[in-house]
Amino acid sequence: MSSALPYLLQLPLELLLELSDFLPPDGILALKLTHSILNNRLPALPRLKNRTLDQCARFAIDRHRASPRENRQQRRCIFCKMRYPISQFSSSSSPACLPLAFDHDAPRPEIVELPDSFCAWHVGRLARVVRTGPGGRNEWVSDVRRMCMHNGCVDGWHECICGCGSCGYKMVRTYTRFLNNKTECKRFHFWRNVAAGPNEDPREKIAGRLYVQEACWDSSEFGLVGAGATPEKSIIQFPVRYQDVAG
Repeated sequence: MSSALPYLLQLPLELLLELSDFLPPDGILALKLTHSILNNRLPALPRLKNRTLDQCARFAIDRHRASPRENRQQRRCIFCKMRYPISQFSSSSSPACLPLAFDHDAPRPEIVELPDSFCAWHVGRLARVVRTGPGGRNEWVSDVRRMCMHNGCVDGWHECICGCGSCGYKMVRTYTRFLNNKTECKRFHFWRNVAAGPNEDPREKIAGRLYVQEACWDSSEFGLVGAGATPEKSIIQFPVRYQDVAG
């Protein structure tokens, strides 16, 4: 937008108004907020009362109207629509992550990359398990895929049925567990091993190699006998392998 802004400011009013006809109301508001000239020239929201507003557009307008002071203290999650303290938008606050040690007054360190306005409760949306069958792949991999910012659907994982014109998409880092057995990955947590050296992907801005701690147990077909027998639990650590695949 910054590179196109000088050209937009030079357009005649008639053309700007014609272009705004193709934008949803929240898109018009976002464009108005980029520069005072556009704010004065583009239509005000009360003039858009005849335009249909879906839930996603209403949420976007509410975010645009939030005061800067409020944004420094709290943020609204793009998915659950709830306001949380800023600390809740760090992956260290997620039940799916094992937090690193940090100073009390310092920002909480990140474990996995979270998109903007993506609260820690939704880290699970970035991960999936793919069962490959006996002899198949058995590893964690990470790649970058496109996600709908309305309902959290990742391209190639789920079919997005959003249909609104306001949510947009972002490229997000995702994590896939390829699982070839029935005993591993009964529960998992992401964590960073800072002592293991730098991560494998230079594009990632988080220090330390990413691992997944998995809780596993033996099933009846792996030696359990007798009524009331319970699985034996164990813990294994999987490093995450990065692959350059953009969905």
